[in-house]
Amino acid sequence: MFWDFELTKEEEEKIIKKAAEIIHRYGMEVAAILMLESVKPLLYIGGQLGRFFAGPFLPLISNELGRKGETILRVFEKKENVEKLIKLLEEMAKEKREERSEEKRGLRRFLPF
Repeated sequence: MFWDFELTKEEEEKIIKKAAEIIHRYGMEVAAILMLESVKPLLYIGGQLGRFFAGPFLPLISNELGRKGETILRVFEKKENVEKLIKLLEEMAKEKREERSEEKRGLRRFLPF
């Protein structure tokens, strides 16, 4: 089943980076950071609820989807991994903001949009 495998640090880093890239692609860094910071105290409980409600249905769709779901739950129920994701998102948002500030000229550079 799904509970008999362990993730290496490299696999966890790969999943965290992939999640950050997807969030960055849609420009949702700030919203994701806000949401992650607010649910951080309930990460373990959320992981268990995800296993309880979604866990039985994912393998019915495909066995691969069940394994991916369990992998994502294992990675993001650890606070240190969520912290890594938040730091990565903050760096990406800072780079994006610096790129956008170079484009603006005159008084427009002081506007947030």
